[in-house]
Parts: sequence; C-alpha cells; structure tokens
Amino acid sequence: MMPLGPVVWPLALLYGAGSALFRRSYESGLRPRERFSLPVISVGNIEVGGTGKSPLVAALCRHLLRAGVRPGVVSRGYGRSHPGENCLVSRGEGLLVPVEKAGDEPALLVRTLPAVSVAVASDRREGIRLLEGLCDLVILDDGFQSLEVLPTCSLVFLPETLFGRPMGVRDLLPAGSLRELPAALTRATHWIVRRPETPFGDVAEREDLLRKNLRTMLGPDGMRPILSVNYKLSRLQSFDGVGIGPVETLSGRKVAVVAGIANPGRVVQALESLGAQVVGILVLPDHTPFTSKVQGAIANLSRSMASQGAELLLTTEKDRIKWTHCPESPIPVLVLEGETRLLDIEAWNEILALPRQGSAP
Repeated sequence: MMPLGPVVWPLALLYGAGSALFRRSYESGLRPRERFSLPVISVGNIEVGGTGKSPLVAALCRHLLRAGVRPGVVSRGYGRSHPGENCLVSRGEGLLVPVEKAGDEPALLVRTLPAVSVAVASDRREGIRLLEGLCDLVILDDGFQSLEVLPTCSLVFLPETLFGRPMGVRDLLPAGSLRELPAALTRATHWIVRRPETPFGDVAEREDLLRKNLRTMLGPDGMRPILSVNYKLSRLQSFDGVGIGPVETLSGRKVAVVAGIANPGRVVQALESLGAQVVGILVLPDHTPFTSKVQGAIANLSRSMASQGAELLLTTEKDRIKWTHCPESPIPVLVLEGETRLLDIEAWNEILALPRQGSAP
C-alpha cells in the first residue's frame, strides 16, 4: 500500500485510535493471550511492506539447525488458496501440501530448509499447537501484531525512515507506512536493523543518529538492544534449480527482472550494485499467483527487453516457487538466490540461547 500523505491525516488519527483500542483489549485481559511451554521467538515490524522478515526467519532457522535445535515456523501464509484454514505444511521432512495451499514464503522456507517444521494459521496459537512435538522452538513469521501469543523474545525491524528523523502520528496508515504508533516498538525485546551490503558514509554515525531519533520518540527507558543483519544476493540458479554461479557474473550484463515481492526496488538496487544494467522490470503485487495473465505479461516483457539487448530474464526465489513451468521467453530465465546474514554473531548467540534456557530476556 502506498502512503497517501498529509491529505489523509484525519484517517491516520482514526486508524491509530483503532489500533490502540485493539492492543489494549489484549493488554487489559478482555481478549485472551497465551504463553506456551515451547519457547517462541516473534519476528515482525511496525510498517507495511517488505523489510526482510521471512529471510531473517530462514537465517535464524539455519543458525538453530547448526546448533542442534529443531526450529518450527508459524506463518500466516499470505496468498495461499485457503487463507482461513490452519494447515501443517511440513513435519521437518519436506512439503506436505502444494505451494498454493502453503503460500509462497512457507513453501520456499521448506524447499530451502526441509528439516524445518512449518505451519500456516491465521490464529498463531493454533499454528503453534500444530507444531507441538515436532520442534524445540517456534518462530512466528510476521508475528509482532499477533497479540494473542505472548512470545519469549520479540524481534522487530526498525523502519528505515528512523535513520533520518523521528516518526509519529503523521506516519500512520494511510498517511504513512506505520501499522502502529512508534511507541509500539517498546513491546519488542530487541530491534533489528539492516546494514547495506556496501556501507555508505559513516555506519557508526548513521546508527548514532538512529538511536538519537529513537530516544526522542521513546525516551531512555524505551530503548532496546539493536541487532544487525544484512541481505546479499549470492547465486544464480537455472529455472530447474541447477546452480550456475555467483551473482557477480552479472556485472556488465543487461538484464530484465520479474519481481512479485513487497519491495522490488531492493532487487534492482542490489543488481545495479553488482554492475548489472537493469533495462526493464515487471513489478507484480506481492504473493501474485502464476496465472495465464501473469504468464502473458512475463512473455511480453521478455520479448520487449530482448529487443533492447537484455541477455537474461531474472526473477526471485519467492516468485519462482509459484511458477509451474518456465514462462515463454526468448532469453534465458534465471533465478536469484539470496540470504540474510546475522552480523555480530556473539550478540545473536546470546539472544537465541535465552529461549532455549526457558527464560525471557
């Protein structure tokens, strides 16, 4: 959803009041909240759009598996064919249901990390119950607004805007991008920031400004520890999943892009930082299914871009998992692999150890 700006500030005030009432209905006990015997880590944000929640969930799962811990993930499964149905997607042995029933992000997680148990549910409590006995720890993907669950740890991405200025009521939907007022950040136990793969300017100075803006909004008592991640495009795959090579081989090449993700601009920026020349892009709504209309749009783009010198048609792993066959294209169709990395790993190890010890930080 695109922010509509100052003209709709009155609507933003109404939205803020409504979200505050909703939150207080849980905090007051009017609506029930549940704490589980399984440790629960919530990963979320306070703004709409893609911040990298699902790639971070995958990174946490990868880290926990290496440590001998069996992670489970509960997702809403946006874009799935039966959104009201609670469904076990994986028992830690690969996909149990078709991609359309699982949703693109849960299906991609299982394809990437088949040892992870995954459930999709609109009520996260029911999703956690589906995973009982299958895992040692549960991660809620996009779980910050799931107030029905009391998590052991709550990790929340900080909006990029906070690196430049404090945020407030004017940033609430639909005027801005915030789902809740910035004060909601104090519900988190830890905050997450994305560091650029190629840092610009003084990173320390940039993060000092971030902390200053947070203190301005929340006061010193509202501050939380900040953990860092970055995301890197790492490898190219053929359409059938065969590895081709590192993304650095795209340097100097003209490419076209198909992206049905929340923030397609990040893909373009990443490709351009590698030296690729993006001559055209087809932007699809997030979680778009692979319909005949979409197939036709992809074919039209690839033909048009080939005539302008594009050598490759690139798409994301999240898009590819929904494509039942290779779309018509006069140029090769390749898939971009990427991975979120946990920076300052000692700090992450401390956080990830706490839920396994059975105590909240």
